[in-house]
Amino acid sequence: MEDNVLAEEKTTVISDYETERNKPMPNRIHGKIELNLSVQLNNNYSNQFDFAVEVTLDTSPASTPDLCIFSKKEEALDWRTVTAKESEVPLTTIEIVSPSQSMTDMAKKIMDIYFPMGVKSAWLVMPPPYKAIYVLTPDGKRKHFDEGTLTDPTTDIQIELEKVFVGMK
Repeated sequence: MEDNVLAEEKTTVISDYETERNKPMPNRIHGKIELNLSVQLNNNYSNQFDFAVEVTLDTSPASTPDLCIFSKKEEALDWRTVTAKESEVPLTTIEIVSPSQSMTDMAKKIMDIYFPMGVKSAWLVMPPPYKAIYVLTPDGKRKHFDEGTLTDPTTDIQIELEKVFVGMK
């Protein structure tokens, strides 16, 4: 009987967040990285691009990148016409790897979902202890950044890695 109780305690409960977004719930480090990236991107490039966090894309299966970079629109977003799933293809998707995810699974998501829909580049962010970002493109090229300035070859966006991982060991 004790074995059954222990087995039940080890069962992992998947939250609504994880079910709806098809990814693990983010922790504080994940949230801090997402904020740091968002601030750098918005402060330096809001006149050229539109940025959004946690937008569910109209893909099959549904996917929700941590951040999306879209072409700049002149008109404001209209709450009457914005749908639950975004049909516009982002230029770039950014995924922050959670402890329970593998890099291989994340790269597969990028290659099998994002690139076929027309995404031009995807960033795969490795939190501490790695503190690195891979930039992947549909032609199979990838660049690894673990210090200095990341440059995305498709948008020419540049971000300082030191600022992405500030305050993290």
